[in-house]
Amino acid sequence: MKMLSQVQHAGILAMLAMFTVAFISGCKSYQFGNPVGLPFESIYIKPVTNDSFAPQAQALLSTQIRDAFIRDGRAKLVTSRKAADAVLIVNLTEYNRRAAARQSVDTAVAASFSLVLAVEISLFNQNKKEYYFQERIIQESSNAYVDDPYAAPGTIQTQDFLQTEYQAMPSITRDLARRIADEVLYPWEPQ
Repeated sequence: MKMLSQVQHAGILAMLAMFTVAFISGCKSYQFGNPVGLPFESIYIKPVTNDSFAPQAQALLSTQIRDAFIRDGRAKLVTSRKAADAVLIVNLTEYNRRAAARQSVDTAVAASFSLVLAVEISLFNQNKKEYYFQERIIQESSNAYVDDPYAAPGTIQTQDFLQTEYQAMPSITRDLARRIADEVLYPWEPQ
């Protein structure tokens, strides 16, 4: 009986040793953060220009792009184009809104809208005076609900489309800023 428990004990120790070796060897190449180095150290983000009909989107998007780069921390954000290795150019090119759902009592009136905001981005290499990439299109979408789905039936809806569009814009621009930062900061192929 004692012999069997020693065999079991040795087996358990062997299994534990194999698990430990497998675990350590599996984690030996792990490192925190993004291992990909950027081809630039500092970046200047030009204020966003707006060729779309998006209301008040350019100021929001400019701020949120800067916040996304600051949070990432791999590229130093500079306030002058001359001090930068790279320049990010962002232009709002398109803003669309269309009815996504209709009210049940009046099908000519929209209950929600689908909002789409598109930008064109370019990343310029200040040192070589050429583009890393140019005129890449990125878009983001969201919904704006005019009706309150939680309101009691028969209640008068006081929220109008302009208010819902105003409330949806920070969400769209925040998501768009994250996608722009990802496009610049994560592995990409030069064109």
